[in-house]
Amino acid sequence: MSSPPTEAPIHESIGVRIAIALFLVVTLVYALLIAQQILLWVLLVGCVVVLWYAARLVVAMEQIATNLERLADAETEESRRAEM
Repeated sequence: MSSPPTEAPIHESIGVRIAIALFLVVTLVYALLIAQQILLWVLLVGCVVVLWYAARLVVAMEQIATNLERLADAETEESRRAEM
């Protein structure tokens, strides 16, 4: 049986990083040339950074939960063997 393909979390994929960088460049150009309000862009960058770290936190919590589940399964299996 083949193992399922491992996919990188969304915050680690190259396409997402390029899309975010392109979005920030376009909004910077808009903030400087059209709106002439750089502070609005700084607020936008702050929101993007917070969302980025929130996504990383969710992925880390999922990995912790998965590893704890594996440990619990191994401990349960070990206790069942000891009872026999």
